[in-house]
Amino acid sequence: RLYNEGLIYRGKRLVNWDPKLGTAVSDLEVVSEEEDGKLFHILYPFSDGPIGELRGLTVATTRPETLLGDVAVMVHPEDERYAHLIGKTVALPLTGRHIPIIADDYVDREFGTGCVKVTPAHDFNDYAVGQRHGLPMISILTLDAKINDHAPEKYRGLDRFDARRAVVADLEALGIL
Repeated sequence: RLYNEGLIYRGKRLVNWDPKLGTAVSDLEVVSEEEDGKLFHILYPFSDGPIGELRGLTVATTRPETLLGDVAVMVHPEDERYAHLIGKTVALPLTGRHIPIIADDYVDREFGTGCVKVTPAHDFNDYAVGQRHGLPMISILTLDAKINDHAPEKYRGLDRFDARRAVVADLEALGIL
């Protein structure tokens, strides 16, 4: 009845999930705190090889393990450094997938490299970008915060923090971290 009256909706949405309690947490119950984190810079090579002197796009992230669920890399539409790359694709490291380079005003050209990875299933801002661009949502975490079957087999079953260490080690071994 509530759905039919337009008072509630049904669909895939991002929620605050507590893997220890095994439940969603209301936005009203979440206390956000700024923390110093480590910023990892990762090269996403162009699918068709280097373009001029560029091998690919470098993104900066604090959660490298979530790259396993990336569906795009975005740049600001007015950023002259990258405008000519919009519509091309990059090879998503460690996955064998290729993802598009898109343009979105959300990108802060002054932060990091000006290139942002898009993981709609694991970030509220990326979710909004994904909705605007019709991007898929690839959830890579189980309800207890382990890597699920949507990720490459090597990482499946790892706790998110163990997966972070493994992803970082593998990116280093490839020379793209």
